Amino acid sequence: MEGRPVLVLRDPVSSSSHLLTAVWAVFATLVMFRLTTNRPGRMLPVLIYGASMVALFLASGTFHALPFEKGSWSWRLFQKIDQTAVYLLIAGTYTPVLSVLLAGAWRKWFLRMVWTLAAAGISCLWLLPKAPHWAVVAIYLSLGWIGILPLPLYYRAVGWRAMNWMWAGALLYTVGAVCEITEWPIVMPGFGFHEVLHLCDSAANMVFFLFVVRYVIPYQPAPHPAEPAGVVAAAKPAPVVS
Repeated sequence: MEGRPVLVLRDPVSSSSHLLTAVWAVFATLVMFRLTTNRPGRMLPVLIYGASMVALFLASGTFHALPFEKGSWSWRLFQKIDQTAVYLLIAGTYTPVLSVLLAGAWRKWFLRMVWTLAAAGISCLWLLPKAPHWAVVAIYLSLGWIGILPLPLYYRAVGWRAMNWMWAGALLYTVGAVCEITEWPIVMPGFGFHEVLHLCDSAANMVFFLFVVRYVIPYQPAPHPAEPAGVVAAAKPAPVVS
């Protein structure tokens, strides 16, 4: 008697890549937690970021793994959960960056804007009729680029070397989104534009994680001019963590 496979992944490349990245995201979150144990003001932002990573890759990997019939109630439900997690990841990714590298009104305004737009997107996703897929991806991309708006403040805080990591992550996200919108390329049967999107998403998250660990968590703001020397650590570029 021929044996039956115990589990057949509906979308093998997309599901396995994101489930593996979900495992990596758990370890990445633990690393960030360890690095912020002596920095309580930075622990919550990085944990929000880590939780959003785990949620996205777990939701996406599960949705693409389970053998749902396309268009069924279960398929639509898990697709919405997957799309919801994308909004959470975009806002979560920028949370430690905005919380640490910005200050005062800039920090409050951009954090509120990013999370308000993410909440609006999630509300529309669950309350309104289904939007075209290309429009959903375009909204994701637009929300992601909003977090780039305080660019001069980022450069002033950590410098060009650190910002190269942010640009690399943004470029990977953009390449994946463009492939998804244009439905190109088709490399081979079972590996096309959607699989490219998933791999770009995983790679972009790893790059952003390195940016947060190497530059955001250890960042020390410059002392206020009115403060005497020694009150705040001397302003230096954020140290590189090996």
